[in-house]
Amino acid sequence: MRRKKAQPEVAIKCDYCGKITDIFIVNAEHLKFCRHQYPGHEPIKDCHTDYVKEKKEQKERLLSLKKEPLQKEEKVLTDKNSALKKLAELKQFLDKKKTNHPS
Repeated sequence: MRRKKAQPEVAIKCDYCGKITDIFIVNAEHLKFCRHQYPGHEPIKDCHTDYVKEKKEQKERLLSLKKEPLQKEEKVLTDKNSALKKLAELKQFLDKKKTNHPS
């Protein structure tokens, strides 16, 4: 009788959670992630989607941090513009007062 050939078992370490698993996926960056799922059901554990969500949130945080200083600069500019307008109105008022009141 013939012997069955031994099938190699591949076990990798997940780059996201650090656990050793034999059910995994690899992304374009060659990072390996656990994915425990039964066909037709939602995954029980999916480190890849967690990784993608976390990366997206980090980008959004960085963008929001970059936008905050810009918004502060815009506020300062609007304050300067309003101050310049008020100064111009004040100068006009004083000029009118000088022309109406000869000294």
